[in-house]
Amino acid sequence: MKKVDTESRQKSILNAIVESYVNSAMPVGSRAISQRFRNSVSPATIRNVMADLEEMGLIMQPHTSAGRVPTDKGYRFYVDSLLEPKHLTREEESVIAKLIHQSGSDIDHLMQNASKAISIITNVGSIVLTPRLKRSAFKHIELFNIDESRILAVIVTTTGFIKNSIMDIEDHITKQELMRITEFLNSELEGIYFGEIKSYLTRRLLEERDSFYTFLKRAMDILSVLGLFRADDHLYFDGTACIMSHPEFSDIKKARLFLKACEDKKEFLILLNEDMDHEGMKIHIGKENICNDIQDCSVVTCNYDINGATVGVIAAIGPTRMEYGRVISVLKYISRELGKELENLG
Repeated sequence: MKKVDTESRQKSILNAIVESYVNSAMPVGSRAISQRFRNSVSPATIRNVMADLEEMGLIMQPHTSAGRVPTDKGYRFYVDSLLEPKHLTREEESVIAKLIHQSGSDIDHLMQNASKAISIITNVGSIVLTPRLKRSAFKHIELFNIDESRILAVIVTTTGFIKNSIMDIEDHITKQELMRITEFLNSELEGIYFGEIKSYLTRRLLEERDSFYTFLKRAMDILSVLGLFRADDHLYFDGTACIMSHPEFSDIKKARLFLKACEDKKEFLILLNEDMDHEGMKIHIGKENICNDIQDCSVVTCNYDINGATVGVIAAIGPTRMEYGRVISVLKYISRELGKELENLG
């Protein structure tokens, strides 16, 4: 029984240290913790427990005679074992709804507003990865002549996502030929993932040796001009000013590293694409991050779906001293609302 009481007390005090430090950004002393417990636990007892937690690597003393702060390991234990979700207020839900559901039919505007909503509500930075067309399967395409040099393409995925694109062409394509290409693509590509279309058509191209080769090459060229064979990743950032307002980033070196990572974007793309392959919320704390430039930060990611299929991911990034319960609840809510809006646009 004594062991259980000791473990319970350790968890309670670690929880109090994390929450106090998140709120104040100041090292937490035994007297402050004792006051949180309404003096039911003496400062001396708390100091003993703090010593145990420090030995376990869950907290550290940044300066001699200073209070304690959580380590990355301490935050990880807190997130995995102690965290309680925070509920959004009606006002916060209203702000999110206004940004998400009043974006119109412009996908770029919707993504920007989703990123803005994350940052406004959490007071940390935000990242939104556009819907990944290549994670969806081809359902239907319509091609229309606008004039002699331009074609309108309307592409529908099996998840209900619609992509419109206007392409410039060098050689005029007749209405009849465009209809033949449309019929061919719809019969050949239905159900094939966009990421596999190029290799599929290339194999077909190598198999053909007659007049159909020219026709197939023309169809493939159209898809290429539409950008279906290019990477469709695009990141929307918001909240850099929020990040810089946190005391951790008064350190110029930390601020520069973070801004460098935002400018480069490659590491963020790798992280988000990896997280998209896994269900649920993903939390990367401090040195758990694969990007060296943000190892003083935490990144929380959450997938969003269209008609049950994962197509993109949203994220919050801030100091390891972030309000994890609140961030998690915000991301879950926004990912759900973003998915709904994308379905409506489809």
